[in-house]
Amino acid sequence: MKTIIKTTALSILAALMMGTSASALAHKVGIVDMQSIYQQIPQMAKIEQQLQTEFAERRQELEKLQGDVRFEMEKFQRESATMSDDQKNALRDKIQGMQKQLAEKGRPLEQEIKARQNQELAKVQKLIVETIQSVAKSGKFDEVKVKDTTIYFNPDKVTDLSSKVVEAVSKK
Repeated sequence: MKTIIKTTALSILAALMMGTSASALAHKVGIVDMQSIYQQIPQMAKIEQQLQTEFAERRQELEKLQGDVRFEMEKFQRESATMSDDQKNALRDKIQGMQKQLAEKGRPLEQEIKARQNQELAKVQKLIVETIQSVAKSGKFDEVKVKDTTIYFNPDKVTDLSSKVVEAVSKK
């Protein structure tokens, strides 16, 4: 009789433990593909257009200077056989001066463009994160992970929220 009671008690205890562990593991997980989100939202195209417009004049100036350097280098290659040493040295000095000017103007422009891109991307990233949180709360998700940093997930048990996030961000 004691063994029956012990066996029954152990069976009940095991069943209770299995029930709590199953409920502990049964939480709702979502996943987002950040690259896909960035590629699909219209805000990214707006940022690209805005930065193109903002830096267009300075980029054109650099492109003109690059073209001038190329022209002078080609001129040097074509005509160096018929040039005097003084003409060659003068043209070399001119090309080197133009290349130095190009570097002096190009580096700061690249740095400024990158800084502006980072500013605008930070704004969009904040909007995306807030939207992910909102979508997760409204869908009663316990956890949302980024697809790129997740090694493995079972697509049958994890919901991809990327399209919902894109849709919500696109409306803002």
